[in-house]
Amino acid sequence: WSPDGTKLASGSGSPFGGHQLFIWDAQTGQKILELKGHAATVQSVVWSPDGTKLASASGDKTVKIWNAVTGELILTLNGHSLFFVW
Repeated sequence: WSPDGTKLASGSGSPFGGHQLFIWDAQTGQKILELKGHAATVQSVVWSPDGTKLASASGDKTVKIWNAVTGELILTLNGHSLFFVW
């Protein structure tokens, strides 16, 4: 859940591709954004305290920082050894 409770973020993964994140409207269930960039299953997603950013961790050993409003990829951190972020 986003800090204000209005959105939900989820990650996905498939052996056939589709390693993206989704941001959903928590009230309507409508998909707001689809964020693409990971090369393996998204294992973890966490909101920033102010709700403007998302961090995602993946089996591709990257953590990606996203703009949660526009979907823009802000930063990729390479080489982490765990599949989750806090």
